[in-house]
Amino acid sequence: MVTDFIYRYWNNYFDKKQIKKLNCLIDKNFDFYEDYKDSAKGSDGTNKKSAVIKQIYYKKIKHLLDDFQEEFTNSANVHFGFKIFGMNDMEKCNLNIYSSKNLGKYDWHVDLSMSKIYDIKLTVLINVSEKKYQGGEFYIFNTNEIEVKELNVPGSAIVFPSYLNHKVMPVTKGERKTLTLFLIGSKFQ
Repeated sequence: MVTDFIYRYWNNYFDKKQIKKLNCLIDKNFDFYEDYKDSAKGSDGTNKKSAVIKQIYYKKIKHLLDDFQEEFTNSANVHFGFKIFGMNDMEKCNLNIYSSKNLGKYDWHVDLSMSKIYDIKLTVLINVSEKKYQGGEFYIFNTNEIEVKELNVPGSAIVFPSYLNHKVMPVTKGERKTLTLFLIGSKFQ
């Protein structure tokens, strides 16, 4: 694991075999597609995202992420100073599929919860792409745009505060896949 001041990343944490296993499990067992009403919208009401999002409950994939969960949980506490609840079996995880067929992208947004009990503290992204792609660069905004080049490598992962603006640039060739986990904790005060 390596630390930047804004995010933490793990280079090549997952190998090709693990990535294939994750994708296959999600493709065969996902629970639903993200509902349009739940996706991020701009101030004009248009969708900020052009991607297919398959949602799966964490309990179905946790056995493939057990070792990694310890890594990002420790990172939440030690690096970011957040006390998180830990992954709940019924948490939804998103397999984001960005295709060059529609220039898949996700404009600037933050990850947040509408809950009165908890907030999303951190976002975990794992690059689970199985084939080469072009475009799809990931950026975080913290006083300026920062390209997170580490996430371009399949099998690599990052964690960052969910309240930071972030985006995915259009995929211009192939298909980019990421698995998203949201780490929640008590409401910000």
